[in-house]
Amino acid sequence: MKIELHLHTNRYSACCVDEPETLMAELIRAGYGAVYITEHDAVWPADDIAELQARFAGIRIYGGVELTLGVPQSMHLLVLGTSDPEYVSLRYDPCGVIQKAQAHGHLTVLAHPFRWRGGDQILDEFMLPDAIEFRSSNHDRRSARRSREAAERLNLPIVNGGDVHSVDMIDRFWIDTHEPLERAGDIREIVLNGRYDLGMWDF
Repeated sequence: MKIELHLHTNRYSACCVDEPETLMAELIRAGYGAVYITEHDAVWPADDIAELQARFAGIRIYGGVELTLGVPQSMHLLVLGTSDPEYVSLRYDPCGVIQKAQAHGHLTVLAHPFRWRGGDQILDEFMLPDAIEFRSSNHDRRSARRSREAAERLNLPIVNGGDVHSVDMIDRFWIDTHEPLERAGDIREIVLNGRYDLGMWDF
C-alpha cells in the first residue's frame, strides 16, 4: 500500500492551493491506498474526515496535524491519526505533544528538520519523536542526508512524506507497506517495526 504521510489542503492551510477533493482524486489516480491530512496547526473534525471518506472510497483518509512547535517556530512535528484540537494548544510544549501522542498511539514525525535553522532542536533539547522525515518536496538532498545522519545517531526510523501543497506535489515521496492499515493508529506500529519501504520519484 502506498501511503502519503504529509499533506495539506486549502481548507485549513493557507499555503495550499488545492481543495481536498482535487487532492483525493489525484491520490487515487496515482495509486495511493491511504493518506494522512496534516494541516498547519489545525485538525479536521472527525465528522468532516468521515464525510470526505464517504465521497472517496478508493483511499483511506485519516486525520493528523503539522504543529509549529515552540519559539522561534522552526520545528515542525507531524502527529498522525488524530482529530483532537488539543494538540494545537500544546504546540508550545513539545514534550507534552509527544507524551500525549504516545499515550494515544499516534505516530510523531519531525518534519523537514533541516529546512530551517533550529528545525532539529527537538532532537537534542526535548523528547524524541517516533521518526524523522527523510525526503519530502520541501527537503533537498543535502537536508535529507542530515536527516539520515541524525536518525542513525539517535536510532530513529526515517520516513518519506510528500509535504503536499498542490496536486503537482503528489507522487514524489511516500512510503509503501504490505501491512494492513485498517485504523489510523496502525501506522505507528508499521513504522516503529520497520515494516515499510521508502518510495520516491527522484527529481
